[in-house]
Amino acid sequence: MLLERLEFAAEPAQVRRVRAWVRERLTAVKEVPDEILADVVLIAGELAANAVAHGTGPVRALLTCADSAVWIGVEDAGGTAWLDPAAPKVAPVGTGLTLVAACSRRRGQFHRRDGGRTVWAEIPIA
Repeated sequence: MLLERLEFAAEPAQVRRVRAWVRERLTAVKEVPDEILADVVLIAGELAANAVAHGTGPVRALLTCADSAVWIGVEDAGGTAWLDPAAPKVAPVGTGLTLVAACSRRRGQFHRRDGGRTVWAEIPIA
């Protein structure tokens, strides 16, 4: 079982760092197929980008890999609402959580007692 966390600055350039970190950590776990790895990296980038755009620091990526699933979450200290909209047919922005929904088995968010928020997704391995 893998349980990792990465703190990063709430800056757009850090999204690439989060994706690279997820790829590096999951590549070390031989049980994660390449197509699942690609989905998790995509989801991590979308969640990190939303935290940067809508949240406030500190920002943290959380990664858990168990026998049957990968769980990825991004937490921030709060900010504006993250919506899970049905994206319009033509939308230059606002489609990230739609991609997360399409690539994951389950996803959601919760608000913490400290006022922060965690947005997460679970991706089956098998």
